[in-house]
Amino acid sequence: MKKVVKFVALFFALILIAGQGLVAHAAPAKLKVAIVQLVTHPSLDEITSGIKESLASHGYKEGDNLEIDFQNAEGDMNLLHNISEEVVAKEPDLIFAITTPVAQSLQQATNKIPIVLAGITDPVSAKLVTALDKTDANITGVSDFAPLEDLFKQFKSLDLDVKTIGMMYTTSEDNAKAEVEKAKAIAEKLGYKVEVKTIDSTNDMALVAEELASKSQAIFIPTDNTIASSISTLLDVTDKAKIPVLPTYEKAVKEGALLSVAISQTNIGKQSADLGLKIIDGTKISDLPIEFAKETVKVYNGQTVEKLGIKLPSDLSSQFKDLSKE
Repeated sequence: MKKVVKFVALFFALILIAGQGLVAHAAPAKLKVAIVQLVTHPSLDEITSGIKESLASHGYKEGDNLEIDFQNAEGDMNLLHNISEEVVAKEPDLIFAITTPVAQSLQQATNKIPIVLAGITDPVSAKLVTALDKTDANITGVSDFAPLEDLFKQFKSLDLDVKTIGMMYTTSEDNAKAEVEKAKAIAEKLGYKVEVKTIDSTNDMALVAEELASKSQAIFIPTDNTIASSISTLLDVTDKAKIPVLPTYEKAVKEGALLSVAISQTNIGKQSADLGLKIIDGTKISDLPIEFAKETVKVYNGQTVEKLGIKLPSDLSSQFKDLSKE
């Protein structure tokens, strides 16, 4: 009889534990987020997709327990200001800010709603946070600062006849300026001369690209939204001049740049969403320092390699993925 009682007690205990497990894995409570994107561009679209993928993997289903307010300023800064005000007025639980201008606009609109940065290269220079480990306001996020040393060392290993590397960035993009400054220091340390030019808008791209192409044997481009949106104009110039382009993001390589040791923008989006959910779970923003991309991708464009007559070292071609085959 005692054995029967013990068995029954154990049976109900197991049911109770199982029930607790079901509760623990139940769908999360409803979440209301906003995603604000500066402009339509493949790299930025990937960040947005990454955010949505991560939210879905954590049990948030749009139309069920997830409401997403997606806004795109399409490069219009006046519209971005209005979008920021409207998004904040709706009081979402989280706002994902894709690119520096978006984050700066949202920073002006609210100091209460948590803002998670995604696709921001240098949040300190952009004055979004006072230090990478000092996120004591309402902002934290994931930086997409590129692994520049690895990029330039890989390029150096090609042993090309390159003495001067041209670099450009948009004057209004602090993140791009910071990346170029670091790239310049790295390139000069490797023995290259560096020629830096700036643009104010996409209207300047063709002229500045031609000027750089006439003074350099390779061109580096940072994570710069204006340049990214007019990359085809740059590549038209460099193709005619037969000089390689070194970007910090893989989409440019797919479009015709030579190679990159880059950040996966999709993974940036996923990592940003993971960070945002820590805030939802109760972690203080002050306990969440700025993160950097946990993964990098090594890519090259085989068609561009052939077009420029470059022979890739066997160790490089085995480590890098050829995006021209996709």
